[in-house]
Amino acid sequence: MKVVISIVLISIFMGCSSPTEVVKTSDGDLKGYEQEGVNYFLGIPFAEAPIGDLRWKAPKPAKKWIGVREATDSAPACMQPTNTGNNLFLELMLDGFGLAWHEKLIVNIFAFFAPSTEYSEDCLFLNVVAPKLAKNLPVMFWIHGGASRYGSGGESIYLSSKFAEKEVILVTSNYRLGSLGWFAHPKLSEESVNNVSGNYGSLDMIAALEWVKNNIEAFGGDPNNVTIFGESAGGQAVGTLLSSPFSKDLFHKAISQSGSGIFTTRKLRNETPDLSGEEIGLALADHFGVENDESALKNLRNIPATEFMQLSDPFKDQELIGNMAQVSDGYYFPYSFHEAYRNGTTHNVPYITGFNANEGTSLFPLIFPKKIFDQTISSEDWLSDFWQSVFANGPSSTVPEELREYEKNLGLDRYNAAAQIWGDIYFGGPAYFAAQKRSEDGLETYLYFFSRSVPSEKQTLDATHALDIAYLFGSFFPFVARNAWDEELGNIMITDWTDFAKYGKPKENWPKFSPSKPIAKIYGDKVYESKLEANKVFESLAENIDLNL
Repeated sequence: MKVVISIVLISIFMGCSSPTEVVKTSDGDLKGYEQEGVNYFLGIPFAEAPIGDLRWKAPKPAKKWIGVREATDSAPACMQPTNTGNNLFLELMLDGFGLAWHEKLIVNIFAFFAPSTEYSEDCLFLNVVAPKLAKNLPVMFWIHGGASRYGSGGESIYLSSKFAEKEVILVTSNYRLGSLGWFAHPKLSEESVNNVSGNYGSLDMIAALEWVKNNIEAFGGDPNNVTIFGESAGGQAVGTLLSSPFSKDLFHKAISQSGSGIFTTRKLRNETPDLSGEEIGLALADHFGVENDESALKNLRNIPATEFMQLSDPFKDQELIGNMAQVSDGYYFPYSFHEAYRNGTTHNVPYITGFNANEGTSLFPLIFPKKIFDQTISSEDWLSDFWQSVFANGPSSTVPEELREYEKNLGLDRYNAAAQIWGDIYFGGPAYFAAQKRSEDGLETYLYFFSRSVPSEKQTLDATHALDIAYLFGSFFPFVARNAWDEELGNIMITDWTDFAKYGKPKENWPKFSPSKPIAKIYGDKVYESKLEANKVFESLAENIDLNL
């Protein structure tokens, strides 16, 4: 899907473009291309290639170059699996949006003849999209999603001119993914002067933000007015960066879309029933026959990246690599992320957090296929069984009564009700919890709720995970139904996001969130401010996090 969008967008971008003026950065001179009053600088290195002995180390500054570097093409994406994950997600989206058979055929034909994406360990590059005459403009730094394992900041769906049209500079960045981005191991911790490992993807983000601080003025940006924002794993990255002392003063506002870091991260060393980052690293090393001895790091670094990205056994792959993400290590991330929200140690910057109404409709079938669900969740009190399966390694709690009533009112069969509730647990509850805790500490926080569905009678996904990206970036999938309201809704959203970047607070009537007045801005078939219809459910899910994590 994204390949098709890329072909269309690249052909538009490059069809009527001209070279930009040379821009001087701390590492050397750059020349990008200009199209319709917008400058694009693509594939800018912000760190040295993390290869060889630099694999699983904090990023080093980029090497300087001589002469003018052409910055007209996106750089390689970071290493990632290429036959699962995002591809399956996009196929499910394609079906769920109700495309006709001939439309899907056209998409598949385009995808078949499209050039393949290049992947490399040498992937620490970023992109800048700015108005041609930019001067001292706000900067928005986008962190892409993809389960901390897939994706790239150079995807054409993100290289949108929409932000430049609002007089905002957009920066998108790569970061190391999967077992190259989040691998923790006792020997790596021993090697570190700080006695920690993992979090290399987060350190890449911090390095890219440092590059922005040092260089964005040359592109017409204000280094003292940077907003980080991201969706899914990118939203999780934003939520976790809020708690790192190493990101302090590198950004001044933050937006998390469908991601928090509360359920999907772990500790570096074991203090809970859940496996620690180091324990998972030991198990993965053992899978490759690498013993925990003095030769461990040499042997691990000699494993080709292509072999280390994905295991042939899908269950072992999910167990050892699929769940890798940020770890609370006591140094880069001093606290578990729910603790940081609870103890008031997230950065004192304005923050928007939110989620989509039906997050689970596209994700749940990939994580919990119906056949497995029917085999494992079969008792009369299926909701209790499901609740315990979701929190198998987490909080020991019972199903909130508000959730039981909610399930009854959904009017769905068990599997589709489980998909809805799973999305509410993993995305809605954490966003609500973060908004509650920050507001209790007097930290300026706003909540949103995206509820717009694709306007087609054939669609089955409703306001599913990642659908908000199409509206925000103006990158709608080919053939997916939309009407004039969808265009207007997208403009309202990007106006709200860029106003927040410009002024530090939303304009119009979007109030700060507070437990006494838990108002969200709702983007749906209309835009308005209100308590969520299922407010009591999300309060109960947030309370479950507070009491049991």
